[in-house]
Amino acid sequence: MYSKVKISSIIFLIVIVGILIGASVSIDDEEQTSIKFIELNGNVHLPKAEYYRFANLEDAALYETLTPAIVKDRLEKHPYVQNVDAILNENTLVITIYEKKFEALIMHDNKECLVTEDNIKIPKLPHSEKIDYPIITNPLVDKKLDEFKSVLSNSDIVTGLKIISTLKLIDPALYENLSEIDLRKGRDIVLQFSQFNFPVVLGRNNEIDKIMYLEQLVQNLDKELLLNGLDYIDLRYAQHIYLGRSENIDGA
Repeated sequence: MYSKVKISSIIFLIVIVGILIGASVSIDDEEQTSIKFIELNGNVHLPKAEYYRFANLEDAALYETLTPAIVKDRLEKHPYVQNVDAILNENTLVITIYEKKFEALIMHDNKECLVTEDNIKIPKLPHSEKIDYPIITNPLVDKKLDEFKSVLSNSDIVTGLKIISTLKLIDPALYENLSEIDLRKGRDIVLQFSQFNFPVVLGRNNEIDKIMYLEQLVQNLDKELLLNGLDYIDLRYAQHIYLGRSENIDGA
């Protein structure tokens, strides 16, 4: 009886070892499959060529020295990239890039940067495409904003981002037309919308309430008046909205 149990255990052990060896051979075969082609998808804000260049993938003769993990790691170091899927299909490595989601473009001292939805400052790179985000201009900056760090330490930029998020929430159509938030280095905030030929003077303080007043005003005003009959909308004064000609709107 003991011998039978022992023999059964030995046979079972041999079977398990065989399965493990087979799996090992299968994995080795997969790892030995060389990359001859790389197909890249999912890019929006940069041409594919820029991603190939960044990851040193321009020379196809070097592909055989790479693995999916190496290519994935290189691309995930790109400032615009959140994460990457890499699937080896025979000799073709299929790469899918998932770019970071951006909230705004900031212009300050003739320099441009992007802000992610997580409020991280990212450099705007050459050859960028489809950067169709509201522009925050002339923030009051009292200390340097480091790249790849949060912008929440700057209260002026935070104000601009709050205006964007409020508009996005209460009126997506109006948000889509928001082209610029001019923070004017701490003076009265002025908004520009692509659908209007006039500025919206927001002023300072209670910016979120004023944005909500603006949304209600736009919904209730005659469309022809909005498009052709105004020179400015002024929300600087509590409980009052002024419509008229653009006299003295810079005198903040």
